[in-house]
Amino acid sequence: MQQVHPRVLVSAYACGPGDEPEAAAGWAFARAAARSHQVHVITRRRFAPAVTAALASDPELARHLTVEYLDLSERFLALKRRSIDVYWYYVLWQRVLARRAAELHAATPFDVGHHVTFANDWLPCGLTRVRNLPVVWGPVGGATIVPLRLVRWLGLRGATTELLRALITAPLRAVWGATAARRASVVVAQNETVARRFRRARHVIVEPNASLDDLSEHALSTRAGAAHADDSVPRPLRAVFAGRLLGLKGGRLAIEALARTPGWELHVYGDGYDRSTLVRLAERRDVTGRVVFHGHRPRAEVLDAVAGCDAMLFPSMHDQAGWAAAEASALGRPVICLPLGGVPLMAGVNARLADVRGDVVAHLADQLAEAATRPGTPSDRWSISRLPDVVERLYGTTRSGSPAAEASPV
Repeated sequence: MQQVHPRVLVSAYACGPGDEPEAAAGWAFARAAARSHQVHVITRRRFAPAVTAALASDPELARHLTVEYLDLSERFLALKRRSIDVYWYYVLWQRVLARRAAELHAATPFDVGHHVTFANDWLPCGLTRVRNLPVVWGPVGGATIVPLRLVRWLGLRGATTELLRALITAPLRAVWGATAARRASVVVAQNETVARRFRRARHVIVEPNASLDDLSEHALSTRAGAAHADDSVPRPLRAVFAGRLLGLKGGRLAIEALARTPGWELHVYGDGYDRSTLVRLAERRDVTGRVVFHGHRPRAEVLDAVAGCDAMLFPSMHDQAGWAAAEASALGRPVICLPLGGVPLMAGVNARLADVRGDVVAHLADQLAEAATRPGTPSDRWSISRLPDVVERLYGTTRSGSPAAEASPV
C-alpha cells in the first residue's frame, strides 16, 4: 500500500539554491519538509532557473516537491525600481498569494501551510487568510529595538533610519503582525525578543532560519595554507567583521574596540553608506595600519577569512538572525557581540557577550583581548541537517494543536 504523505503549502517570497540567505533558507526548509511531506511551494519566477536545475538533478526530491511561480503583472514589476519598493510589492504579492493559496486549498486541501521567507513580523501573511488551513508563521523577526544608550553609535543617518523604522513598523506590527500571530497555529521566532513580542500566540517556538552547509572545506583549506606560512614571522591576532556597513551593524563600535586592544588587526568584509565614516574613524584613532577594508567579497572568500581568523568582532545592534555569527561559530571562532537581537543565539557556545551598560567599548575590547587565550569550539547547531526534525516538530504541533515534545515553546 502506497504511503500517503501529509500535504504542505509553503509560501516563500524567496526560494532557491544559491548564496542569497533568504532564498537559501526557503529552499532548505522546502527540501527538509519534502523528506516526509508532499510539498507545494509558491515563490517568484526569478528563482525558476536554479530551482528547475536542482529538481532535474534530484528526481526523488522532485517527486515530493512542486514549485509554482507567482509574480504580479508587468505593470507592477515595472514600478519596482528601488530597493525600498520591495515592501509595497511584497504586501501586494501576499494578497495575490492568498487568493492562489485559497484556490489550491479548495481544490485539494493541505494539512499545513508554512510562511517561510521574508517573514518580517510587521508585514502581512497571506496564508493566514486561507480558511481552514493551519499555518506555521515563520521564522519571523523584526521586533528588536536599539537601546537608547547605544543610539549615538548609529551615526546621524543610522539613528534617523532607526527612528523612521520604529515609527513605521510599530503600528504595522500591531495590525498585520498581531493578526498573523493570532491566526497562526505556531509562531516561529528568529530570537527571544521576537518570541516575547508574540508571547500571547497559541504556540511560540524560537528557531532561526539559519541553514548552513558543511563548512569543513573552508577550515581545511585555510589550515593547509597556514601550514606553509613562515612561522618565524609573528602575525597580529586577526579579527573579522562581516556585514553591510550600516550604522546598526556596529562598525564604529568595532573600530573603537580595536583601538583599545593592542596586538589585533581588523579585517572588514562588506560595503555600505558607513564605509567612509569608518575609514575616517580609523584614521582618527590611529589604527589605519590595523584595519583592512576588503569591500564586498564572494561568500567563499569571506568564509575562508573567518576560518583563518582568531575571532569575529560583530557588535551588531539589530540583527534578527545574523548568519555571519552562525558561520563563525560553525567554524569554531569566538564571536564578540552584544546581547541584542539574534546574534548571541546564532553564535551559541561561541558567543562572548559585551555588556551594553557602562563603557560598551571597553567591554568589547575586554572580550576581544580574552579571545586570544580562549578559543572557540566548532558547533553544528545550525546545520542544514537539523531541519527535517525541525519541520516535523513544527508541523506535528500544528496538526495536533499541542507543542511537540522536543519543541522549545516560550
